[in-house]
Amino acid sequence: MKKFPELFLFTSDDAIASQAISAGVDGIVIDWEHVGKSDRQLNYDTEINADTVEDVARLHATVPTANILVRIEAAPGIMEDQVEAAIGAGAATLMLPMARSARDVEVFLNAVNGRAKSVIQIETQDLFERCGDLKDLEWDYAYIGLNDLAISRGREWLFEAFVDGTVDDIFETLPERKIGLGGLTVVSGGAPLPFPKLFSEMARLGCAMTFMRRSFHREIVGRDLKSELDAARSLWHAFDQRGPEAVAHDHRLFIEAVEGHAVSIGLKTA
Repeated sequence: MKKFPELFLFTSDDAIASQAISAGVDGIVIDWEHVGKSDRQLNYDTEINADTVEDVARLHATVPTANILVRIEAAPGIMEDQVEAAIGAGAATLMLPMARSARDVEVFLNAVNGRAKSVIQIETQDLFERCGDLKDLEWDYAYIGLNDLAISRGREWLFEAFVDGTVDDIFETLPERKIGLGGLTVVSGGAPLPFPKLFSEMARLGCAMTFMRRSFHREIVGRDLKSELDAARSLWHAFDQRGPEAVAHDHRLFIEAVEGHAVSIGLKTA
């Protein structure tokens, strides 16, 4: 049976963090990555945060049972300093964005030196092409960053990596490793792609970790978070019980939905 993915929420709000952990969210993300991000993601529908080391320390004290994950800057010098600051403030997991080679990952892992768990974001074409070089490195999780991966390829189409086989290639290249992707929101939510369709694909692949989708904060209004997480766990269990024919059928429906959305808004799909 495939384990339900570990679930992380981006927030620096104490109250929201406490409620999320009580409801069953595994960790809270504090996001320090912003240098050059606004230029890189110009004209793309993305989110840029400006959290601080004080946010890490405050949340570590407020929700001590939470796994505090800090996404740091990738730039040499800045990266090493932020590793020390994040661990010193109580971070249990660190995430490296925009790596382009196994050497970038090695430098990060050496800086962490086993003092925290590690997440490597696979979100550049360069690292995707060298994904096999990550096999023997001792990172804990990899997370496929669909937004920046599309940007690095000069694409507008966020989900192209599913359709062209990129996502499957990563999972096949790194077997038995913990790979994350996608995102979670309320079972009836999700835009432009309904959550159950994306979740079906995450279950097919055996997604090991994910984040609450940006739409979550809007879609959870008026709903009980624990009940929604319980519903997602039930849906995951149902997907996990599918036979091969049902998995293949649902995969085709997912691809059709993704391609249909791209065509409907006039995106270039190749």
